[in-house]
Amino acid sequence: MDINPQQSSAKFYVFDIYQASKEAALKESCGKINRNGHSGTVFELASPDGINFTYFNIKSSEPGQIIIKNSHPFIRLTYTISGNKWYEINGGKNILASFKKQEFNYLLMPKDQIWLRWNPEEKLEIFELSVSPEMMLKYLPDHHPFFPVLVRSLKENAAASMSGPNLFIHSKSMAILYDMLNCPLEGRYKQLYFKSKLGELLALELEAFELKVNIPRKYPKLRSIDVERMHQVRDIIISNIQSHLSLIELAHQVGTNEAYLKRHFKEVFGTTVFGFLYLEKMKQAMELLRMGHSVSEVSVLTGYKYVPHFTRAFKSHFGINPKKIRDNLL
Repeated sequence: MDINPQQSSAKFYVFDIYQASKEAALKESCGKINRNGHSGTVFELASPDGINFTYFNIKSSEPGQIIIKNSHPFIRLTYTISGNKWYEINGGKNILASFKKQEFNYLLMPKDQIWLRWNPEEKLEIFELSVSPEMMLKYLPDHHPFFPVLVRSLKENAAASMSGPNLFIHSKSMAILYDMLNCPLEGRYKQLYFKSKLGELLALELEAFELKVNIPRKYPKLRSIDVERMHQVRDIIISNIQSHLSLIELAHQVGTNEAYLKRHFKEVFGTTVFGFLYLEKMKQAMELLRMGHSVSEVSVLTGYKYVPHFTRAFKSHFGINPKKIRDNLL
């Protein structure tokens, strides 16, 4: 599928989750785009196993859109690292799902036309991992909450999502996605690698979602003001990635205390404050390296005092030396 976005009038891109299986070969393309108001990088890989992996890292001067005509229904594991995007159905009249930075969900994309749109003048970095229904059903236990939703939606050719509210992207999922993007293998071995990584990703996220919906929350439902405070904390962390703010300082800035901060933040985002900070450091480090900054520059910009400490953390998280990212300018 040619997925280069167009700024002009609507253009259809035919997407067939089974296309690579018909050709019985792994297909991939990677390139930079700089036209029609869009600039950045797009990578796509299609596997005969029924897996389609796409990575966007672009910025648009005008509102962006891709209109996709699906030949068959499929499941899309959609991850938004930065920026805002949304999917529309029913001729672009209804929103299927909208995403902010660091959110993900699993969507059933029917045999229909789907609009993918994003905002202008902001960096959009997303992973779109599409899977055939047959492959998803092999991994998905029939007792899982998503199973009946998926089966019914496939039968009715209706769009659906695994989770009503979007989910927060965890650091392990992020690492798996970047592992797939930076896979050093070729051909048949790359195909095996992608299939194994998909299994790892599904095992991690399907289990986490099942536990989330089946186990009672440890704390009473948060007030809307508490949720808002936690989002404020998140924004403060992202805006001050080089600083070393303490939990007490963060709590005071949003009008709460350290105990509530730790409890509420984990309940809203599924990770600790420092776990989130680490994930944000790694995400920004990857972005800066891809922009061409040196490893030492990135170390300083992400708040690491010593380059070896940054290098060790980055390699532990992504499984690859930051210098290799910088040198290859992936």
